[in-house]
Amino acid sequence: MTTSPWITARTVLLRAGAPEAGVGELAECLRQSGVDRLALRRMPGAAAALQSTTLREVAKAVDDLLEVDLGGVAVAGWRRYDRLRSAATRTRAGGAEQVTLCDHEISQSYRPRLDVSVGGSPVGDFALELCVAMLLEPLTATVRDGMLTALGPGNCTVTVSVRAPEIGPIMVRKRIIRAATMVDLRRPIPLVAPPPVPLGGPPVGGPPVGGQPRSRPNR
Repeated sequence: MTTSPWITARTVLLRAGAPEAGVGELAECLRQSGVDRLALRRMPGAAAALQSTTLREVAKAVDDLLEVDLGGVAVAGWRRYDRLRSAATRTRAGGAEQVTLCDHEISQSYRPRLDVSVGGSPVGDFALELCVAMLLEPLTATVRDGMLTALGPGNCTVTVSVRAPEIGPIMVRKRIIRAATMVDLRRPIPLVAPPPVPLGGPPVGGPPVGGQPRSRPNR
């Protein structure tokens, strides 16, 4: 597991503490939800020690999935927000605009499949669903030169959930985070693609590439 400078889904789903404590918390939730039956479905009646070890390894895999940058999820949603895209397009060649964002929701889901092996032999597999849902209060965004450069006051209620379609919810938690804290704005964030650069063609109204305009002799 790598340390991220961003606020991630792990921040919402797991209580503050050492990484190992978070893995232990996940393992207990997986056990209570019956994930061990899916992870060891080809080894019914597996010893308790093997079940415990397997659940901990599954918990580590789930913990790695929680390395989702919440700010990145928000920005991906805003890039589809018409008012922000319009402001970014208008200011792309220079200028700045203030855009008021009303209450809105942004969500992103991830659906990995986990394969479990013991001693190199597959013993189980199951699908997981990680969902990040954001409910944002009204706030003002500053768009300059086609990029998001600042966010005004406004909170975001973030809900992170993990479930397995075969057994249902495993873990759900929510947390209120300031939007300006969640999004890393130390550098401006592009909201639209840059304008295309013409290849090989002369500027409109200019001379042809490779020489000056020539006059034709009168006949």
